[in-house]
Amino acid sequence: MKEPVPVKPVNRFYILFAGVILMASLGSVYAWSFFTIPLIEAYSWSNMQISIVFSLAVAGLGFGAAFTGPYVSKLGSRRLMRRSAILFVGGYLVAALGLYLGSGVIGPIETPWISWLSYIVLALGYGVIGGLGLGTGYVTSVTTVAGWFPDKKGFASGSIVMGFGLGALFMSKIFAPISMDVTGGNIAMSFLIIAGIYAIIMFFALRYIYSPDGKKAKNYVPTVGESCEHGISVKIKLWAVCFFYSMAGLGIISLVSPIMQDVVGASNPGMSSTDLAAAGATLIAMASIGNSVGRLFWAWLSDIVGRISTFVILLVASAIAYIILPYITTPILFIILITIAVASYGGAFGTIPSLISDLFGPKRMSAIHGLVLTGWATAGLTAPTIFGYMYDVIPENAAKYAFYICAFVLIISSLLVLSLKKTHKECIQPK
Repeated sequence: MKEPVPVKPVNRFYILFAGVILMASLGSVYAWSFFTIPLIEAYSWSNMQISIVFSLAVAGLGFGAAFTGPYVSKLGSRRLMRRSAILFVGGYLVAALGLYLGSGVIGPIETPWISWLSYIVLALGYGVIGGLGLGTGYVTSVTTVAGWFPDKKGFASGSIVMGFGLGALFMSKIFAPISMDVTGGNIAMSFLIIAGIYAIIMFFALRYIYSPDGKKAKNYVPTVGESCEHGISVKIKLWAVCFFYSMAGLGIISLVSPIMQDVVGASNPGMSSTDLAAAGATLIAMASIGNSVGRLFWAWLSDIVGRISTFVILLVASAIAYIILPYITTPILFIILITIAVASYGGAFGTIPSLISDLFGPKRMSAIHGLVLTGWATAGLTAPTIFGYMYDVIPENAAKYAFYICAFVLIISSLLVLSLKKTHKECIQPK
């Protein structure tokens, strides 16, 4: 393994901080809906087409994580995180090329073949290439930090995935608005600026990433899960849990901005499109904060009250929020409920690495975690596309039906988690 070895003892909190920065860069994918309205106006694409790009990115993340998981201990953390950064930044560059091709340089965007060429290159860059970078970095970061904090698995996992949730906040309120303002609304040039920003940030953060050393990681505590053998049913249940809660979270996140603009527009008919876009960006930012805080809070709580109990509480709380949302017309209350729902979604991602570690042991965590994240990938291929199609066909009722679907799948997910309770106890408790 060609991995740098620190000369001096490593402060594991430096590694945690660097991992959070890297994950915050990757988490910018959650702000994709910021570009929904500008892309529709500039390129005349549908909500469904734009949602498909987001779906491809999430799918790339999940399947990239599944492929990378078994190799984290073999190839080393820094090598894989460097690969992640190259793919992630490269994805933005290719996406910018696609948008440039559709900006009129080879003909009007109304020409079908130009529109499709621009769209395909955008989807290839942001969705496929960038998505693989997301998956490589996500599973590597989580595994690396968890390896340095075996005594605080919930806190460490929650902290690192919190960074992923924070990414949308920085993108929607800082990087995207500033780049769009500097370029006069030119999305292709904005993507180039964003790629440069993340290239610099990730390059410096990579210098503080080291693979966990079992001899140096403090307070290592062996678990029964390391030698516990399970049937395939446990893996299937974990996959299904991830698929269903991801379906709810990703479906709504992909349409956060337009849904918020509809709510605000209904209560304030005279608002300009600029003000509506600002309202959508505000909800993205609030959802990002909820996503981030939820990842840390619920994961930390799971260290205290247990993984299964925490999972059930957060899933049910999110389902209740979705059931209430169709009847809310007040923007502030709407923001609060969406934030609660997204915080629970983030909490599930903050808690599931620790649950996997309890069930399968830390050595098998990266491989199983990567496998489970294909549930996220599958949800990413389905939910945003379905919800985007609903928004195109039945825009007046799309949000309501989406909320009901989310509540239903979250209830299913909570029942699946409860079915793991006996297996969970048998694994982590001495016989």
